[in-house]
Amino acid sequence: MKNKKVILILFVFLALTTSAAEDQPAFYSHSLQKLYNDLPAACRVEKPVADTVVSCTGILPDIVLPVTYCWDDYGILAHIGYRFLSAGMDTILNPAIVKFIERELLTLLVTDNLEQKLIDNHDNGLTLLLNGITPQRGFYRSKTGLPLLLQHVSGMNILYEAGKKYQVDLICGQNQMLSFHFVADAELLSDMDKDERDKRLAAQLSHYHAKPQTSLQHIRACNESEMQVYKDSAFVCKGSMFIIPQINNDVYYKKKGNAFQLVFSRNWIAETFSNVMLAPVERNYTVQITQRMYGGEQGRYELNSFDFFNYFSGSYERYFGIESVEKDILTGTLIFADKNTGSIDIAFVSISLWDLFNGGTMKIQLNANIPQHNLETIFGRNKKEKSDYQFINQ
Repeated sequence: MKNKKVILILFVFLALTTSAAEDQPAFYSHSLQKLYNDLPAACRVEKPVADTVVSCTGILPDIVLPVTYCWDDYGILAHIGYRFLSAGMDTILNPAIVKFIERELLTLLVTDNLEQKLIDNHDNGLTLLLNGITPQRGFYRSKTGLPLLLQHVSGMNILYEAGKKYQVDLICGQNQMLSFHFVADAELLSDMDKDERDKRLAAQLSHYHAKPQTSLQHIRACNESEMQVYKDSAFVCKGSMFIIPQINNDVYYKKKGNAFQLVFSRNWIAETFSNVMLAPVERNYTVQITQRMYGGEQGRYELNSFDFFNYFSGSYERYFGIESVEKDILTGTLIFADKNTGSIDIAFVSISLWDLFNGGTMKIQLNANIPQHNLETIFGRNKKEKSDYQFINQ
């Protein structure tokens, strides 16, 4: 299995960097590689270093651009952008959206085909407004236009209509407001097509290790007052559902003394299965993944469940539905919904009863980077129709 993992990762990296010079960094996307090459040679950072900002000259006359570089944990250059916020402010706000705006601003300033970039933005659902009005083309390169405004950014507001659209306002000097309106779309926010995003996920997830200080976290906090009687002596902490009631993030508990403990018992097989998928149980399973990728390719790799679930933390909501409990095999559908883009990753899970209770192996078929509007074929075209998958009502 380890050899297959290495072969996959080498294939991914080679596929993404075949057109790069030997002294260039590795990239996940061709668009980021192009942005890198559009920068003056003196502004390029070739080798992985700590996230850094370079004072870049030579792009616009007599103007210094602060260009930020970010590498991921695998030595791949994952982000380049125009650093318009003070250090630390990007972590207070939504880092994914800050990086998107940073990259878009830098591209507007350095691209050799500004007209085409503006057309592409319009076609992709991205609009830039200055004080509510579409600026003239000359605004983007004029010393009194965009470059000047970016030197006096004092704040940033992010408005998000979940799963649909964003409005990001940059508060600039002299009561100027630079606003970005764009759709919540994974391809737009990452500037990567599905093929590139699938390969990035395979490359990262197959090598992912949670940091040593990382602790297991519940998908949400649940107070005793929120506990509802489930059946017999068990309780349920009700969560939310994903499209249909049977796919949800409900977590099950038993009360021992004055404390609530997660259900993990052969007397409660379905509830235990759900808890393993949604809550930090003590067992650390081996997860064998077959990832279906764009173009019919398949990646096969494995990691432990602690690392697997930790990778899909932060900006993801997690949901689970049990499909079957037959003999000693349990199957279910696990969904990781990206809160930033509305896209999802679907994991079809299979595990034996013995493995479930003994920290053994679970098998996952992973379909990643799926827009939610494509889910009709999975869960039925509307709530009145029968779902294509049969989920167990617990």
